[in-house]
Amino acid sequence: MPSDPRKSYALLIIAMFFWGGSWVSAKVLVAIAPPLTIGFFRFLIAGILFLVLMAIRGPSPLKLFTKERAKILLLVGLTGVFGYGVFFLTGMQFTTAAQGSIIAGFNPATVSLFAHIIHRERLAKKWQYAGFALAFAGIIFVVGIQALIDFRLDYLIGNLIILCAMMTWGLYSSIGKEAMKTMSSLEVTAAGVFVGCVLFGLSAITEEFWMLPAMIDPLFWFNVLYLGAFVTFIGFLFYFESIKQIGATKTGGFINLVPVFGTSLSFLILNEVIYWTFALGLALVIGGILIINFPESNDDTAPISEER
Repeated sequence: MPSDPRKSYALLIIAMFFWGGSWVSAKVLVAIAPPLTIGFFRFLIAGILFLVLMAIRGPSPLKLFTKERAKILLLVGLTGVFGYGVFFLTGMQFTTAAQGSIIAGFNPATVSLFAHIIHRERLAKKWQYAGFALAFAGIIFVVGIQALIDFRLDYLIGNLIILCAMMTWGLYSSIGKEAMKTMSSLEVTAAGVFVGCVLFGLSAITEEFWMLPAMIDPLFWFNVLYLGAFVTFIGFLFYFESIKQIGATKTGGFINLVPVFGTSLSFLILNEVIYWTFALGLALVIGGILIINFPESNDDTAPISEER
């Protein structure tokens, strides 16, 4: 994995594109299968891929859950995989892919909040925090005035549930960074997926997934494969490696790209309405990311400043 911040930025853009597409896939999936079943097969596929990768690169999956590591790895799986996944898929039963992905743009605030509480993490320059405000303004424009006027109770319920998912993800980001003090990003991500797969599997039994028509639906398997292989396996690796290289706060800034990709793909694939405010919102989101990730001087040896 790269140590050059510019390469980390490129990996993050790819990961954000996959995550933007996850809102479209999730919206398709919740129409044909219940959320716990979707989560189980998503992380089962991702878990198999991680097992293959670890068989090639090491370490052995059997060595992950030592007595010293077990607690924090269980927290990683409980928050970022199971907790986030349940909120994410449940919320998508009520709201649209475009609105759900737009709410994901609030994630930098939750990532920054927990990075401050847990790690005392700061951006190098105080004025860089203006990037968050600029990006949030972009999210408002992406939503659009007409979208705000078009009020529906089911959308409100779904959006509030999605917001819970974003809070869970912010906590997950900081727990994952703490775990990476003694483990690689591969170990942390794979362990979280394994824990999440078990939790989803046990929960999916209540939905009697083996009896569902979705089990023989190619559309179900195509979208679950996308979520498992691209969104989870590739996306999570890129995201956590970037946290390791440039810090949780800067990495979180890139999550503002999720509503950009998610809204675009929801329009192209699901024909959801996109308003003229999207263009202005896109410019503001990108501007905010550039401010948050403004190049540091030669005297700045670390990507972020931390206080203990």
